[in-house]
Amino acid sequence: MAKPLTPDTLSAINSATKNIDRLSKREVFTLATQGLLNMTDTGFELSSKANRALARAAKAAVAEEIRPQVWEAVTSISQDPDKLFRLDDVLKATGLNKADHRQNILEALRFFRDSGMMESVKLSDNNFQIFWKRTPESLA
Repeated sequence: MAKPLTPDTLSAINSATKNIDRLSKREVFTLATQGLLNMTDTGFELSSKANRALARAAKAAVAEEIRPQVWEAVTSISQDPDKLFRLDDVLKATGLNKADHRQNILEALRFFRDSGMMESVKLSDNNFQIFWKRTPESLA
């Protein structure tokens, strides 16, 4: 797996999107050595790698923004550690558009599962019967 970009590098990429001519020599060197900046006949341009990094950062920011809404919906749905609920129940409780935010809500549920606040329960061999439940620790 590739090494994640530092906040300084992401900041340099963001400033390059606004005005690439205002980059310092240090920022140009850093971005160019990491393959994030290309030299053309007319000057510098961001590489496709830099554009992908910006897209990942934007996606992470949206996911971070949605997490509190998802947790609020989960707490309103389930007050009991034995109650099972589905992703669609959380989608309805958040009131967010399913087409735009389904993946973000699913990632938030996985984040809560990884942090020990929720569990996923698979009732069959297919992916259509995956349920979620809160752990007893999350109710305290």
